[in-house]
Amino acid sequence: MDENQSEQNETLTEDQRFEDLQEYHVTPPGDPEFPELEFLFEKESSSLVSPLDVKSPLTPELESEKASTPTDTASITPKWNWGAFAFPLFFGVAHRSYLGLLILLAAIPWVGPIFGLVWSIIFGFYGEKWTLENRDNGYRDEEEFRKIMSGWNRAGLVGFIIGLVLVVLLGLLAIVFFIVFINRIPAGQEHFFNP
Repeated sequence: MDENQSEQNETLTEDQRFEDLQEYHVTPPGDPEFPELEFLFEKESSSLVSPLDVKSPLTPELESEKASTPTDTASITPKWNWGAFAFPLFFGVAHRSYLGLLILLAAIPWVGPIFGLVWSIIFGFYGEKWTLENRDNGYRDEEEFRKIMSGWNRAGLVGFIIGLVLVVLLGLLAIVFFIVFINRIPAGQEHFFNP
């Protein structure tokens, strides 16, 4: 019986064979990113796979996950984020809003610290907005988004307070050091500061 089928296949022209295959042309359900994946099933009865046996390439868990990702994040309103303000580099990389990497320009002498402060403020205002614009993040709903952002807000606020305390302490230490240094100058050498 197999010999008869192989003889029949050999006698068919390429056009006839292509027409036969088109009758059983099936596009699998599933990932819309790969619509070019198509399965062609032969008309022959000896085929191991029938069109009815085709299942989605995604498992049920992945299908439900894919269905639960939002397509519209317009209902979520972005707010000020302390995490984006205090840690723009880490926040940007973690949430795929790579504009946070511009904080690296703060290393430029003279202008860099001013740019760094301004960029941190801008990123604090717009960090959540830029995070929501990236569809790869895939937040299911506003509750999940707010839960993630509240952790960043707490960490950023703590980081900002610790940084502020350190800056104040370093300023006070510099003032004390300068006062002590001036008081230890021997008499007659004050001209060092007044040329």
